[in-house]
Amino acid sequence: MDTYSLSAKFRRFLGEWEYLSGMDVQWQENRIDGYSFLLPQYQRTTYGFFGLIIRPVNRKVSLTGGLRYDRGELRISAFEDAYLVDYLRQNGYSEETIDGYRWRSYRVREGFGDFSGAVGVVWGISGYHTFRANLGRSFRLPGAHELASNGVHHGTFRHEQGDPALRSERGFQLDLGYVYSRGGLILEMSPFVSRYANYIYLKPSGEWSLLPYAGQIYRYTGARANLAGAELSVQWQLPETWSYGFSGEYVYTYNRDEKIPLSFSPAAAMRHSLSWKRGVVGVHAEMESIARQSRVARNEAPTAGTQLLHAGATLNLTSGGTVVEITLSGRNLLNRKYYNHLSFYRHVEIPEPGRNLQLLIKIPFKTTTR
Repeated sequence: MDTYSLSAKFRRFLGEWEYLSGMDVQWQENRIDGYSFLLPQYQRTTYGFFGLIIRPVNRKVSLTGGLRYDRGELRISAFEDAYLVDYLRQNGYSEETIDGYRWRSYRVREGFGDFSGAVGVVWGISGYHTFRANLGRSFRLPGAHELASNGVHHGTFRHEQGDPALRSERGFQLDLGYVYSRGGLILEMSPFVSRYANYIYLKPSGEWSLLPYAGQIYRYTGARANLAGAELSVQWQLPETWSYGFSGEYVYTYNRDEKIPLSFSPAAAMRHSLSWKRGVVGVHAEMESIARQSRVARNEAPTAGTQLLHAGATLNLTSGGTVVEITLSGRNLLNRKYYNHLSFYRHVEIPEPGRNLQLLIKIPFKTTTR
C-alpha cells in the first residue's frame, strides 16, 4: 500500500478571536499479489476543507466552533475466485449460491461527500472544577473492506462480506466532561451520547459460510443506531506514600431498525488499584472486574464476566549515574479462564492469557553532545 498525504493550515489572530483554516488531501493505492489478500485492490482519493474559530469569553469560559467538508472517491477492483467457482460447481451447488461466492472483492466506483461540524465550550468554574461540552455532526466515508470484501479475514477468523450499496456514516454526538482536582484528589467524568442516521457495523447474519474455518457470514450493514456511555476515573493520593485509583467504563448500544443491541458492544468494566512507593521501591495491586455481556445482537453469543487480580513490584537501581528500572508484574494471578467479548479468538474458543509473569528491565542510554 502506498499513501501520500498533504496538509496545509492557516492561523490568524484578530483581537481575542483565533481563526484556523486548512485543507487535507490524501491519495492511497493498495495492490495485491497472489491469491490470498485481506484488503482488495483499490485507489482512494480524499480531500477536506475546514475552518475553526476559538473565542475566549472571559478568563473562565472559552467557545469553539468548526465546520468541515470532506469528499472521497473510491475505485475498487473486482477479483473473481475461479478455483472456488469450479469447486462449488463440481460439488453440485446452484448457480445462485456460486454467484454469492464468486467474487472475493466487488467492483466499486463510488464518491462520497458531506459536511461535519461542532460547537464546544470549556468552563473553568473555579480553581477546582472544569466543565466542557461539545455538540457535533459527524461524517465518515466507508472503507474499502466495508464496501467490497467477501471472504475469510484470517486475522479475525470470520467470513466478512461488504456491501457496495453502503452510504456514508452520519450522526450527531454530544460529549460532556467534568474534572475536579484538589489536593491529592483528581476526579474525571466523561459521558457521551450519539444518534446515527446511518451507522456502519458488522452484522452476524446467521448464515453458515461454505468457506472452510469461516463459521457464519458477517455483513457490513448500515442502520439507525443510538450509542451512549461514560468513563469515570479517580486518582487519590493517600497518606504514607499510598495511592488509590479507580476507573470504570460502560457503553450502551441500540439498533433502532431492529430494536436490539448492536453487535460487538464492549462489556462494562471497572478497575481498583492500590500502590505504595517509598524511595527506590514500589508495589501495586489491581482488581479488575468485567461484567457479563448479555446485550448482544441476533446470532451473537453472550460472554460471561470475570474477576481478575494483578500485582507487581518495581525497583530502581543506580549504577554509574544510570537509573535501571526493574519491574516484575503478574497478570491474572488467580488463573481465571475468561473470554474478551470483542476478541476474534472468542469465536474459536481461545481464552485470554491465564496466569503470566513478566520481568522488564529498562536501561536508558544517554548521549551527550557539546
